Amino acid sequence: MKYLLLILASFASTYYLVGLLIQGQLADIAEGLRHRPDAPSPGQYLREVRPHARRAHRHYTLMAGAVLAVVLCLLAFWLS
Repeated sequence: MKYLLLILASFASTYYLVGLLIQGQLADIAEGLRHRPDAPSPGQYLREVRPHARRAHRHYTLMAGAVLAVVLCLLAFWLS
């Protein structure tokens, strides 16, 4: 049961942290587009990029969550 909780906690925390990182980067890029006259509007850019950001969010969450889950489970096994 403790391993299941560790796995769920690791995936939940990586989902949250990866989401914060991706949304922050998108906001920074959209803000930078405001200062360039040749760039698309920030709203148009965000509409075009949002599906790619969602897919990247899932991929990075699965990769980082799996690594964190393995490390935490090995650490819990070693400590018990």
